[in-house]
Amino acid sequence: MSGKAAVYNRFWHSAGGGERHAGMIAQVLAQDIPVELLGHTAVKLDELGEHLGLDLSRCTYRRLPDRGDEALADASEAYDLWVTASYMSRLQPRSRRAAYLCFFPTPFDHDLTRLHKFAVRILGPSLRGVPGGLGAGEGWFPPEGGRRRRWIWSSGDGVISLPPSGARGLRADLGRPGAPGPTQLTITDGEKFSVSLPVTSTFVRHRVPLPVDSRGLELRFQSDTFRPGGTDVRELGVAVSRMRLDGSRMGPRRYAAIRFPWLRMDPNDLRFLEAYDTVLANSEYTRGWISRFWDRDSDVLFPPIAVDTVFPATERENVILSVGRFFTPGLGHAKRQLEMVRWFGDLHRSGRLPGWRLHVVGGCERSQEPYLAKVRAAAKGLPVDITANAPRSLVQQLLSTSAIFWSATGWGEDNATRPWAAEHFGMTTVEAMAGGCVPIVIDLAGQREIVKDGVVGFRWSTPEQLLEQTVRVARDSELRDRLSIAAVADAQQYSEQAFAHRWSDIAARRHLLEP
Repeated sequence: MSGKAAVYNRFWHSAGGGERHAGMIAQVLAQDIPVELLGHTAVKLDELGEHLGLDLSRCTYRRLPDRGDEALADASEAYDLWVTASYMSRLQPRSRRAAYLCFFPTPFDHDLTRLHKFAVRILGPSLRGVPGGLGAGEGWFPPEGGRRRRWIWSSGDGVISLPPSGARGLRADLGRPGAPGPTQLTITDGEKFSVSLPVTSTFVRHRVPLPVDSRGLELRFQSDTFRPGGTDVRELGVAVSRMRLDGSRMGPRRYAAIRFPWLRMDPNDLRFLEAYDTVLANSEYTRGWISRFWDRDSDVLFPPIAVDTVFPATERENVILSVGRFFTPGLGHAKRQLEMVRWFGDLHRSGRLPGWRLHVVGGCERSQEPYLAKVRAAAKGLPVDITANAPRSLVQQLLSTSAIFWSATGWGEDNATRPWAAEHFGMTTVEAMAGGCVPIVIDLAGQREIVKDGVVGFRWSTPEQLLEQTVRVARDSELRDRLSIAAVADAQQYSEQAFAHRWSDIAARRHLLEP
């Protein structure tokens, strides 16, 4: 194929497993055609590649204003192949060819209550197409509040993208509930426009006149920050509620669209899939749910695992390792570090595992620091090491030298009604296997595809089984060595080379690279 390709992901800055999956597609494509990585945040490609363990030197990065899917669809027309690799995206590209990398087909109303879902069905059709409030870009924490008012906290420097328009104003309620004092908020585009507003502990309605701009605006909400205290270690700037653009009188439908934006969703609207030549599932588990939720077949493209960069050590330490992002249960497929620390504590206090340590390592965004603080508190007084945002070199060392690997993602969830809360594949499990760790993982979802029970490790259904299997492996060095050798061998089927072959096969069958 001549021309160029684009790989779009709105979360490149988080540099997680999904970003590595998407980045490897870019790396493989770049061997033959020019490739651009597209996102909405400032990213240094060399740093991203180093963090993900990829060679992105043949790629370029293009930052686009975050102005919605329609603007992205316009941008997609410049590419011969467009790959959407952003979780829960509904983008409909207009490129010549397109592929959708699906990490899981999570329904768009998955976090609504039954009553809210009922309201979506009854009231939603009358509100769709009615412009609602404005979404937030980078620099904001997840929404919080109650039924009467919801708000988002800035981190001291939050970005809001606005579509092009004539004369208009920005309306929002600004406050600082719980803050020790007031602050000054500066709203600026960084060039010609800037306004300063006082913000106190109570919410106050503000209207900010905006300049005419045919290209749209990116506004920064800048202020000083405070830390709430206790286990909440976030640095908070200002809280923004009921933000919208004005310019016309607001009737009841417009008011409802702004106050209750979730009413405008249509979880059954799957028309975006028509724009893609193929949907790529990251596991057989995901593929099954794509068929169930979307009534569409998909091609399995397992995530690429850098198995050749993790070398099993000849001498292993009495360490149980857990690797995964720290975030509160209820937000996606939480890794359940808090529960694992508590279970290990029970095991340690019982005296059944003398001389062993637990090492919990993973990335942590600022919004999840309160959860990290809870994990640290639970580990106090135990032989437990907690390492957040560890360098890759330390992670690789732990993968190579630890004896046992734990995973509990999906624990406490109903897998039949919330299948997205389980491990969709299990990249760190494969990495641990490549490093010679014996995996003892929850018997759910993607872990079932990776861990052959009794051959490379064990799967458990209850914490009691987890602890029993752990003690068994820890005490029986012969069993541990046998499982470790088998785990290293089995991990090779998910190598980067295997990924490249799978991608080439899919691209040929789906004609993704044909002129």
